[in-house]
Amino acid sequence: MADSKARKRQKGLQGQPIDLQVAQPVQGAPGPALALFTSARPPAKTPYTLYTPRGEPTASTSVLAAETDSIEYDSRNQLGLARQGEEAGHAVQYMIGVRNPRTNTLTLHAAPLHTVTPTIKSFKRLASDSSASEAALIMQQRAALGSTFGTKKAIKQLRAQERNKLNETSFGVGGHVAGLQTHLTESIHAASSNLPSLADVEHTANESRPIPPFDINADKPSKVYDLDAVVSRAELNAIDLAPYISAADFKERRMLLAYRRSDFVASKVKQILPARASAEGQVPNPSQSDRLRLKLVIYLAYLLQFRQVARPGQLLDRSKLVEKLGNPPPVIIDALLERYSEEVKGADARKVTSVMELKLLTYLLVIVLRVDGWSTDVTTMADDLGMGSRRVQELFRSLGCVLVAPSAEDRDRLVATGRAATAAEAMKSKKAKLQVPLQFPKERKVKAKR
Repeated sequence: MADSKARKRQKGLQGQPIDLQVAQPVQGAPGPALALFTSARPPAKTPYTLYTPRGEPTASTSVLAAETDSIEYDSRNQLGLARQGEEAGHAVQYMIGVRNPRTNTLTLHAAPLHTVTPTIKSFKRLASDSSASEAALIMQQRAALGSTFGTKKAIKQLRAQERNKLNETSFGVGGHVAGLQTHLTESIHAASSNLPSLADVEHTANESRPIPPFDINADKPSKVYDLDAVVSRAELNAIDLAPYISAADFKERRMLLAYRRSDFVASKVKQILPARASAEGQVPNPSQSDRLRLKLVIYLAYLLQFRQVARPGQLLDRSKLVEKLGNPPPVIIDALLERYSEEVKGADARKVTSVMELKLLTYLLVIVLRVDGWSTDVTTMADDLGMGSRRVQELFRSLGCVLVAPSAEDRDRLVATGRAATAAEAMKSKKAKLQVPLQFPKERKVKAKR
């Protein structure tokens, strides 16, 4: 009977104007909220928690959060009210209307809109680990694959790496560890204080170069290298110039040389002992300076022939070496063996190593610079040595030389002698010039390959 009366009252209110009211928020009580789920939706019974600044349920900025076993739901909302230090949020405010049929009133409640974003927990942990240390994550994944599918040797190496890892608890925990850490720190500081400076390291590197002894403070190119260390006075005094001076022509002089295929040696012999004097029946009488240059040229031929005979890694036979070099004075053979070869352990023999070969090349080029006035053509020496021009350029740089473009006169001479087909090709050739103050090339910094 009571239900029928209520239905009659409700029916009687239909068609009448509805009264609108705006609900005033109760201090300390949460209000309604609208949630927009972009993808996954949690179960209906999932509890939600509203986070607001200073715990005010009606604050303009709020966070609505929920959580299941595998997914986290998180949202942020701003009502569009700009506060100090905050940006305005949504420009639209949503209301939820609740109609009371008894009184025919509609009460509007402010309901902020929360756009909910789901986050899978397992992916969240993976992203956190990757941002912390991507390399460590890759190593962990690689270790997992190796321990599952790797060989016994690979698994053994992985376990050894795990045992050798250090962290903050590797040395234990407690007060006694602090003393050990302090000791290690002090030891590191003490050891690092004794490390050489950059200048000391560069000086040591220069001293260890396989080049003749040098004076870094020399003010003239002629004072840079100690010629006595390259070729001793005894070796030069043992060279007899009489056969070369009294030879009838250049062809006969060339046959006296230990190495006959060097254009540099041939050009310098022609320059010091002109062929015209021999053709006219006159015996050349070179000056004291030219006699020294001629001995250096003859000695250079011995070095070139020694390089051809003494191949790196092969044992040297003194008797064959003497024969191949054209029976030079014994003092020269002894000096060549002593200076450019090493003793073989466990055997009474000597051989040329890669270091000794490099030393031979640099000492040889110092003699070339000395004969040619401390400036020589790179292409000519590259042809004589049977090496690429780039490699010979690097050898000259290691001696402190700079590479300069040839002059017009040098270009014309290269074209005239057939060493360059055109003037443009002659421009590509370089001259190595010993320059003071002496500067050696800096070591190139190469990035380590990953």
